[in-house]
Amino acid sequence: MTTATRTDTGTLRDLLDAPGPFVSVYFDLEVRPQRTEEAEARWRDLAGRLAREGVDQRTLDALTTRVLDALPGTGTLALFATNDGEIRHTVELPGAARGDIAEFSPVPHLLPLLEWRQDHPARVVAVVDRTGADLLLYPEGSTEPERRLVQGPDDEIVRSQPGGMSQMRYQHRAEDSWEHNATRVAEALGTALSETSARLLLLAGDVRARQYLTKHLPQWVRRDVTIGQVSGSRSEDGSAEERTAQVEAEAARAGHARTEGLLRLLEQERSPGGHAVMGVNETLEALSVGRLRILAVTDDPQDQRTAWFGPSPTDVRERREDLPEGGGPEAHEGRLADVAVRAALLTGADVRVLEPDLSPTPAQGTAGLCRYSYS
Repeated sequence: MTTATRTDTGTLRDLLDAPGPFVSVYFDLEVRPQRTEEAEARWRDLAGRLAREGVDQRTLDALTTRVLDALPGTGTLALFATNDGEIRHTVELPGAARGDIAEFSPVPHLLPLLEWRQDHPARVVAVVDRTGADLLLYPEGSTEPERRLVQGPDDEIVRSQPGGMSQMRYQHRAEDSWEHNATRVAEALGTALSETSARLLLLAGDVRARQYLTKHLPQWVRRDVTIGQVSGSRSEDGSAEERTAQVEAEAARAGHARTEGLLRLLEQERSPGGHAVMGVNETLEALSVGRLRILAVTDDPQDQRTAWFGPSPTDVRERREDLPEGGGPEAHEGRLADVAVRAALLTGADVRVLEPDLSPTPAQGTAGLCRYSYS
């Protein structure tokens, strides 16, 4: 059995490359005190439905073990298994609360996981003082950071009070030290942002140190990265929990802003010669030639439209007869949104999941931005 605990695109591509059919489960781990039996009963209901849909007993036993071992917990447990008893991917999604989902289908149901991931974009937090900084690096889809300590080169950070000209000299020396240390932190932040591909930087700590730091950030950071503020300092002042909550809120806000920006760009690029495609046919056509750069798709549980896909990432059509050579024996029919997501991830496109009541909603709940336009 192989188990993954990440939500990165590479891991999801490995999952999509596995032979189906797949069992996709999202199980709410929130349990009221002393009421674990209620969660166990919820799982038995889901397992019974999966059994009636054709999931074999080995797979159900493996899923049951994993679910019960996770109780009680927080957030949502996402599980993906093939119908041979092997769990291909499992990950806990803190803060996710969508209710229980269990599907048995030819392609994994990744939309709830992707929607959670886009609310947790890559980000870097810097808690600074006049000697250096504590950096927290969050890759996309992560709630546990990598921690780095940055220590500035200068240790003369306190202004002496000797009086007269000496006081001014000591003051300048201290401020030079603060600036040197801020320069070291700025360099480390540039590296951290590049490594994580983060476009969100959150600063906390000493106000003067943050001013010096902002001054020395690389030009590309000041141009391309959203810079925000959160509370707390490097000292043990009890602020870490509150700061973590603020970071989560700022990350979700940045994720929503990115979605809104994509919707605006789709509207702008709808003109002749633009890069936008709208509706099912245009979007699937772009996916079928590897032309799509970003897929925007609505996750609507009531939408039962389907599409067909074959073994190649670009074998994707609304009708089976439109696949190359009719798709052959390896053609499968799946939920339209899931089939589009599969093609997008396997051809290197990004995916943005839209809520059903989002306005403006793309035509037929499906759209995309292309790498190039047809003249």
